[in-house]
Amino acid sequence: MNNRQIKDSLFTHVSTLTKSIASPKRLELLELLIQSPKTVEELSESSEMSIALTSSHLKALKSAHCVTVTQQGKYRRYAIANQQIAQLWVILHRLAAEQLPELQKQLDEISPRRAHHIHSVQELIKLAEEKHIQLIDVRPLSEFQHAHLPYALSLPIDQLVNNLNQLVKDKPIVAYCRGPFCLYAHDAVEWLSQQGFMASQWQDGIAEADI
Repeated sequence: MNNRQIKDSLFTHVSTLTKSIASPKRLELLELLIQSPKTVEELSESSEMSIALTSSHLKALKSAHCVTVTQQGKYRRYAIANQQIAQLWVILHRLAAEQLPELQKQLDEISPRRAHHIHSVQELIKLAEEKHIQLIDVRPLSEFQHAHLPYALSLPIDQLVNNLNQLVKDKPIVAYCRGPFCLYAHDAVEWLSQQGFMASQWQDGIAEADI
């Protein structure tokens, strides 16, 4: 090949990756898989897509080596291929928020009770370690078990009402979920505030903590 053909080939390979994730639903699937490995059925339910469409998107991601799949009995379980995929997602959504004012505006609107007084994940963890705050993870238990912030208490959003006795009202609560595009923490904070708790939202998740 001549130099032009070599350059075209190199850029084509890179574009294979970018094309594979150039879909809102595929980005959502990656965000879900960053939390923990999941079956097609679990991904279908969480993303509110049919199993057929979910499988189609996963096939595209797998063809670009963004995800891996293992057979577990009658189920196929998907996972992100490596930690660089998680980092890529974080870089993309952070860059998008910086470049697109309308996105940043929407993110601000869905987290009106953001914990602005805490400036870094290291500070957040230290406050939780020293028991100055109650740090709660409102994602599903399987995601918490796969990875979570240190000193966090697992209180899945769908079990929060029945486990309110694990929280005290005289200490601030900070809730987090899958990251800035996840609404679990927003809903938890709104409900806890209505119950008289001092609650705020940490907008990032475990993927953002690794950056």
